[in-house]
Amino acid sequence: MTENEIVHIMSAGANIHNTFPVAINKISSATKVYVIVEDNVYEDVIDEKRQKMLVDIRDSIKTLKEIAKPFVENGVHEIKISDDSLESTRDAVIKIYSENQGARFFFNLSGGTKMLSIGLFMMGLWIDAVPYVVDLTSQPRKLSVPKIHINDLTENPNRVLILTKLNETKSKRMTRKDLFDKAAKEYIPIRERERKKMELKQGTFNSLITSLLEWELISEEFKEGSKKEKVYRITPDGEFTLNFIEIKNRK
Repeated sequence: MTENEIVHIMSAGANIHNTFPVAINKISSATKVYVIVEDNVYEDVIDEKRQKMLVDIRDSIKTLKEIAKPFVENGVHEIKISDDSLESTRDAVIKIYSENQGARFFFNLSGGTKMLSIGLFMMGLWIDAVPYVVDLTSQPRKLSVPKIHINDLTENPNRVLILTKLNETKSKRMTRKDLFDKAAKEYIPIRERERKKMELKQGTFNSLITSLLEWELISEEFKEGSKKEKVYRITPDGEFTLNFIEIKNRK
């Protein structure tokens, strides 16, 4: 197990030596880096334009290894694949994952071919990695990955109710007590035998809140000046999810 390892996996491109410093400063530090690169990057060709592109990628990988030495404890490693197919990318990621179980993974999708970047993104869903890109202005952007299917969220309308109550406030936040009180007024029992008369209980509320936190649709913090009273805020992912549900319900 490598529980303290922070692994960045990058798709090889001609600019990764520039995007990586931005990533470790603004996304996350790294203790180990893997660059997935196609075999043909190291094969010379007659076409001058393509040859220059291949040389630029090689040089970028070489430069990355040099600049990463002082602050990437366990080095930069190349993983060569025969092509950029989903199968080849999958096998490379599985190999890396098996050698670094317990690590936190970050996937840099800024370079490489479209197929390679798509393959990395898809594999990131499987191993709970954080995908990101660094754009042309050197701004890093984490790519939001849904942690729940919309049907799983809406099967209990009280989850949507909590998101709605938070979203209705100007600050998008509410104390636990206020949120409970508002949710209790419109609580919808979901079991048929409970429909006659059923009030929202703290245990049920805790379960609803826990699932929303796990899916990162809301965030939790303590009220300023208090070590006991909690405050909940709807996250950007929560707002997006709520908007999507509202659009879907219009059909």
